[in-house]
Amino acid sequence: MVTIRQAAGAATVPAIGPDVQDSRVPIAGAKHLPAYYYTSPEIFELERNKLFLKDWLIVGRVEEFSKPGDFKAMEILGEPIAITRNQQGELKAFVNVCRHRGVAVVVGAGNAREFQCPYHAWVYDLDGKLVSASRPRGIKRPELKGCRLPPLKLDIWGGFVFINFDDTAPPLADYLDADGYREAVAYVQPENMVLVDTYSYEIDCNWKLVPENLADVYHVEVIHRSSFGGDTYSTERAISELNLTKYGWHKEYVSGTMAPGAELLFGPAPWLKDHEKGKLFAFSAFLRPNFYLFARADMVQPWVAYPISATRTRVTGWTCLPKEFLVKPAFAEKVKIMADFARQFASEDFALMGAMQKGLSSRYFVRGPMHELEAIIHHRINCYLNAVHGDGEVL
Repeated sequence: MVTIRQAAGAATVPAIGPDVQDSRVPIAGAKHLPAYYYTSPEIFELERNKLFLKDWLIVGRVEEFSKPGDFKAMEILGEPIAITRNQQGELKAFVNVCRHRGVAVVVGAGNAREFQCPYHAWVYDLDGKLVSASRPRGIKRPELKGCRLPPLKLDIWGGFVFINFDDTAPPLADYLDADGYREAVAYVQPENMVLVDTYSYEIDCNWKLVPENLADVYHVEVIHRSSFGGDTYSTERAISELNLTKYGWHKEYVSGTMAPGAELLFGPAPWLKDHEKGKLFAFSAFLRPNFYLFARADMVQPWVAYPISATRTRVTGWTCLPKEFLVKPAFAEKVKIMADFARQFASEDFALMGAMQKGLSSRYFVRGPMHELEAIIHHRINCYLNAVHGDGEVL
């Protein structure tokens, strides 16, 4: 069981016990984390406070908010938020909790000029500012002056929209550059791509199993043999060009694109057409705490995992293609092929992650040794332990 210590004025922090130390040693003698890191409500709450409410988090693509009035409501670790594009064309983020009784003001996604709380009809504009309250004479005027839904920090990189719950957080650019992320990813040019497909799932597993699985080259030729882990994928080369960084990693490797038969349905991205790996170009990069970007010769396909509870996770994936592909023949039909393929290989992974969670919850679970092909997972676990048992993901 996890041991809890409480410092005056501090959050509850599980101590690193002897059963975790053998996850910290070099990979040749290392073991995976104890099961309670994937099942414990105390660990989950620690992650919420030290990672997700501190770090920059991806909440979508700019293409989802192309016009003034476009909006999307969502929930991150129990915190309801809304993203909008105001009438001046600026993206805004705010906490989606009415300042009267706390009901969510923004619901779903779409386009609107303003938002009305469904409970007492308080009306807010696209910046989250209160426009009017029903029967205002019944409320002290000072209470309404300057009233607004709490704003959140928002910024954009690579066409991805980020928010941050922490008012004292460093700028997004500093956060990315602390690990060399922008420089590492620049040549796949996600900012010059457009969103063509979004898919979301809820899985009965701990959120950490998602980035661990996405980093696991050991399983690809087993469960993905019939999708993308066949003849175009090289397990050995999948870690041969690996760059481990302070908070994450990035790598270039050999793999066909994410379509049936590894076919480049539209050809390569213009900026990758002369790459030495040709149609087998593959790249991935992890950004703390929960974002994994995959690129192929013709696409960028990122994934993000948000915990719902200690044992349930919402996973969202995007497929983004170069803007030049939008005018290609049979565009919609070929995107449908890519979308179906994404769901095929995702279902292969999700079934196994659910099975892992069941095993981790068993009283008979025994931690296994790490394989040399699990070098990224070993690094990931140690970065994670540094964060949740140290000062968090600080620069």
